[in-house]
Amino acid sequence: MSAQTTSATLKESVRDAQLDPWPIAAEQVIEGDPQARGMILWKSADGTLANGIWECTPGTFSWVHPNETLVLVDGEVAVTPEGGDSFTIRPGDVVFFPEGTKSVWQVTRTIRKGFHLHSAGGLGL
Repeated sequence: MSAQTTSATLKESVRDAQLDPWPIAAEQVIEGDPQARGMILWKSADGTLANGIWECTPGTFSWVHPNETLVLVDGEVAVTPEGGDSFTIRPGDVVFFPEGTKSVWQVTRTIRKGFHLHSAGGLGL
């Protein structure tokens, strides 16, 4: 399913959705060979809001977040925000990252999440 800017109700299975390759930039990879895939289910016409599905295989990488709310449905990841304590996200957990949060993600079991993103400056999607 391609990203849509619609007012229609959209539905997709987080666990079963077919995802496209979304490579993690080589300079972000710290350890291993994490392979990411994803899809945008919906995005706003102005490009400041989006939601979709994302998956990543084991590995460690750095990340800078827009405002993001996610729910993990599969796998496990330890996240260490810059200047903060590490925490583990497991299936069923809902997490919010404020825009600009810098973190390191250590994926130990392939993760799959549903997400909602917001950035007043635009998401670049």
